[in-house]
Amino acid sequence: MEGDMGKIVGLWETVRSKEVEETKKLWERAFDQPYVKAGGAIEFGGVASIVKPPVYWEVSDTDVNTKYKSLLPRFLLEVCVFVRLNSRMKPVQQERQHNFLRLQIVRCHRELKIDKPISSFSSDTWKKVTHLYCEFGTKGLMLEVRKHGGGCFKTSKLEDSKTFLWNDLLRAPSLTLETHLDDKQARAVASITPPAQAPYLLKCVPDKVTDDSGAMVSDVILRMNNYKPQEGRWLSRTVLDHAGRECFVVRMRVAGGFWRRGGETPSAVKWEDRIIEIREGSWSYVAGSIGRAPEKIVGTATPREPPEHWQAAWCFSTGDELLISWESSTSMSDLNFCLRNQKSSDSLVKLLKGKKMQYRARKISSKSKEHEKRENTEKTDDEDEDEEGFLTLVRFTEDNPIGRPTALLNWKLLIVELLPEEDAVFVLLLCISILRSISEMRKEDVGSLLIRRRLKEAKLGARDWGSVILHPSSFSSTISSPYLQPWYWNAKSVIAPDGGDNVTKQPAVSHSPVEGGDMLYKKGLWHERR
Repeated sequence: MEGDMGKIVGLWETVRSKEVEETKKLWERAFDQPYVKAGGAIEFGGVASIVKPPVYWEVSDTDVNTKYKSLLPRFLLEVCVFVRLNSRMKPVQQERQHNFLRLQIVRCHRELKIDKPISSFSSDTWKKVTHLYCEFGTKGLMLEVRKHGGGCFKTSKLEDSKTFLWNDLLRAPSLTLETHLDDKQARAVASITPPAQAPYLLKCVPDKVTDDSGAMVSDVILRMNNYKPQEGRWLSRTVLDHAGRECFVVRMRVAGGFWRRGGETPSAVKWEDRIIEIREGSWSYVAGSIGRAPEKIVGTATPREPPEHWQAAWCFSTGDELLISWESSTSMSDLNFCLRNQKSSDSLVKLLKGKKMQYRARKISSKSKEHEKRENTEKTDDEDEDEEGFLTLVRFTEDNPIGRPTALLNWKLLIVELLPEEDAVFVLLLCISILRSISEMRKEDVGSLLIRRRLKEAKLGARDWGSVILHPSSFSSTISSPYLQPWYWNAKSVIAPDGGDNVTKQPAVSHSPVEGGDMLYKKGLWHERR
């Protein structure tokens, strides 16, 4: 082994790719283990030759959202899997040439299937099967050796199966485990990083109209109240986390009064009374999908008269004030925001249009042509991002004078991703109030606020939002699912209701006169203030 140690690279010396390959071979020959492990990275000459991780994953010691009992933290870990054939086995034996290796996740993303032919692996070196990021709730991964079946149907027969559980890997030395596959014809090694708290993922989905008390407007509630008319009309949205759990209920006041046979109908409330409130917890269902909103109110947004040169203003219960100006309602580039806080002067907060800073870059490339191409298309990208409704929340402090992005939100789709140090209720209030204001300015249903029914969500466990994200180095032509990428790369596809690509399409249902028609809600949403 000493004869192989031709050179030791110093801390500040330039590393060439050839030297890295030689080191890999030496490592594998000496330790019979993969040189690369989860969490590792190599840079050549100060220029990153690896693809940047697709997730903005900055570990924080602070989680201000622990006060919300309905909001559970999300933990991510990085995973690398390598396979090497037995040295006594030829690369392709006749009886095994139809075998292939399949990788699947134990929980949360059962649709994921990564297939690699056995013939693509070697006995000379370790070959990477996949590199991905998984939520700790996925439990682990399975490796299956399968044999292609004959006939017209694309079937396969299970030959062998092994499972790597995250809990077992956490107890293993160096967070690495090895196992044999296919009657010891191959070996597999999996390595992980310790799970770290990841950003929260929240989305608002349409739900039924509620009354002033928080109960859904329904014949069921009417009978339970001895047919006493339900007073008030509020548009409602249910906030779901990455696992589909109900965390909050958002309500927007639209109308007062009640419906009674003989001509008495709800009427739109005054502009200054069209408040937004967020309640913590899940619905209390009394019959099927009919229920009552939780009682605890954790945040409110109240509209107020905007100062000169601004078109909209909101006061949040958090002490923040949001100002919105839009010189031309035909171009999103003219949209401007200002955030002020009367209670705290410790930090400056800005809302930047589009996906900025860490949310913007997908990969780092050492090729100058690609860098120039990105610069040439920067303006076009910014315009596209603005049209998509993305905003980046950036906080400036003494420790971060250049700014630190703490949340990414899409006010059109009502989706937010936020670091644990950012308040979830504050970000949700931002999202809803911006959508309300822009809908009022444009006099149209920009973000599907008129939908007043729960839409069908994807079945839990099939492809849970954000449960698995592939590292770009593991992308291939056979793996193109947007559910294996960060949600903001293709937000509309990831968040689309099950069975339909268009989230903005109103379901073909008829609304009861008790609930109120579209005209009532249009008037309550974008009727101009007096």
